Amino acid sequence: MTGREQWSVRRFRDLVVMSGERSDIVIACDSVGGIGAKPGDSFAASAEVVTHFAARVPLLEVIAAGARPQVIVDTLSVEKDPTAIPMIAEIRRLAAELGIDPEDGVTGSTEDNVPTGATGLGVTIIGTAPRGGLRLGRSLAGDVVACLGLPLSAPEDVLRPGDPRMPTLAEALRASDLPATHEMLPVGSRGVAYEAAQLAGSSGLLARMRATPGMDPTRTAGPSTCVLLSLREADLPELRRIRPDLPVTVVADLYDSNEQ
Repeated sequence: MTGREQWSVRRFRDLVVMSGERSDIVIACDSVGGIGAKPGDSFAASAEVVTHFAARVPLLEVIAAGARPQVIVDTLSVEKDPTAIPMIAEIRRLAAELGIDPEDGVTGSTEDNVPTGATGLGVTIIGTAPRGGLRLGRSLAGDVVACLGLPLSAPEDVLRPGDPRMPTLAEALRASDLPATHEMLPVGSRGVAYEAAQLAGSSGLLARMRATPGMDPTRTAGPSTCVLLSLREADLPELRRIRPDLPVTVVADLYDSNEQ
């Protein structure tokens, strides 16, 4: 034995998971291009809004895995002044919301050597959990799948930080930390039904979708405007207590493939 910790590396969905003797490291990333306030952007949005949603996706992926975000890396393909200044401020605001030191836990770079005509940015999140503490593939037969928030996406919806139809990052962290939560998964562009099947499959289960009046389970959720959680139906009141006006919709039941 040496004093150097040995690490194994594996992929789980869109995550890279590094497992050591005492801890697990989870890495997630996302990128956005052509959305912003520059002349060459295809879709107009403020620097704060595009940065918020670019960071939201990988932050939710790390939180859903059961890890605690520790470091945010922003790689901004725009000049620092004036474009990147509000982008960096939004990254630091999100860091503070999650208890990350905005000074020591945020790093990145900007493009100050050549002119840029369109907005581009990447965000990488590094999170940690005690060894064995990740919540991956832990759903159980008999669980329900609840959708926290609603699937929303532009241009059909006007997306803005703080929309009451979406869980905030802090609220998603609270949901992940509930003892009743078995597993959690952000919903992306493929919709609730697809992600419910992914959630079930990671535990060797199947998902039986329920009727969801007012929610299209195939609709894109854009930048992860909602998340799925597996838990017992009796524990749903705990989830609803996170915020009374935050939509909670039971979308599926999980069952073993051997059930008749």
